[in-house]
Amino acid sequence: MPEQSIPSLVQAQFDEFPYPNVPIEQTVTDNSALFANSITTARYLRERKVVDPAGKLMLNAGCGSGWETLVLATANPGAHFVGVDISAESIKMAEQRFQFHHIDQARFQVMDITDMTALGEHFDFIACNDVLYLLDDQVAGLKGMRQVLKPDGIIRTNVHSLYQRQFIFHMQDAMELLGVMDEPASKAVPILRELMDALNEGSFVKSHWNGDAIKTTTGILANFLLRSDKGFTVPQVFEMLRQAELEFISMVNWQAWKLERVLNKPVPYAMRHIKKLSQEEQLHFIELIFPNMTRLIDFWCGHPTSSPEPFTQEEWWNGSVQAHPLLLRLNARAAFENAIRDNGPVNINGWSGAEGNISVDPFSVRWLIEVFGQEPVPVQALVAKAMELMDWTQEEAFSQVLANLKFLEERLILLLNSPLR
Repeated sequence: MPEQSIPSLVQAQFDEFPYPNVPIEQTVTDNSALFANSITTARYLRERKVVDPAGKLMLNAGCGSGWETLVLATANPGAHFVGVDISAESIKMAEQRFQFHHIDQARFQVMDITDMTALGEHFDFIACNDVLYLLDDQVAGLKGMRQVLKPDGIIRTNVHSLYQRQFIFHMQDAMELLGVMDEPASKAVPILRELMDALNEGSFVKSHWNGDAIKTTTGILANFLLRSDKGFTVPQVFEMLRQAELEFISMVNWQAWKLERVLNKPVPYAMRHIKKLSQEEQLHFIELIFPNMTRLIDFWCGHPTSSPEPFTQEEWWNGSVQAHPLLLRLNARAAFENAIRDNGPVNINGWSGAEGNISVDPFSVRWLIEVFGQEPVPVQALVAKAMELMDWTQEEAFSQVLANLKFLEERLILLLNSPLR
């Protein structure tokens, strides 16, 4: 195992305090985490094809205490899982977690993620959350994952934002000057608490010392005392991917990275120039003008491939649609049934693929409800249902249905199965 990939102090920290410190018996309820770690989400964004996770092989690179692996398993029912980490104590906790939840299709191994060829397997999906920024060489980490990624596989990974996290980094450097970062976590945490409590309220660093979560031992170790922590910019991320021969697919929270989310009124002069920027440059522009938007530059990537063309009218007419599997698990159909009973709308709140809440009007609810069943529904069947409900021609019904479907598909509430792809 290459010793230089992660400092020994980092390994010691996670042996002492396996991360994340989530009780073994806890179940996954964070829908945004499930959305981000769903192979269905990622493959649809890249290829506009619906992929079933059943039977897929997935890797959690830097699995820690196994909580992230449990998220991966919950998001992808029927798949098989491998978790690797440098911390033997963390691996023990991960194994205990999966034994408690009676998930048999998983195994765990102590391993450095910069060289995982010894696994002897290639993976359909790799999740590497809150790990890459701890490596001495991020490109080596990305290459390590690429080595074991199937040709159509996808990696979900992230790094800390240099701009959002700058004051955390300042405190880490201050602790380095005092030698605190070289101390065991059990000794370093009380020293940090004492200093932060004494710090003048006018300090920008002190502004990060808010909320109960960050003041816990876990919060302190994951922030102010996180050894080998580093921050990055969007151009640095894209350069890493180029060196690793991987291709950027999308930000995981892509809706937050849209210009209309950052700019809430027209800016004609700026927009003329922004439209000329590359995707990388646009994302960099956004992080520069909104540096506090996100802790993580969180993204999907994979082997280079051609981008799919937008769906044609013919593909929509001959295709079938289904709800995102996560919405089926959340029993979204019940909301549609209640709306039909009350002759009201359906509000889809807090969906990760959308910025803000989504409302489906009472009429559309009546023909959309079948999409929230277990099987894909032909678009033509939805058009016929709309014609039954309203005195419309087929052309009028298709136009209205298509407008609704496109809006919901763009936000990954609905997915289109096209027989032409």
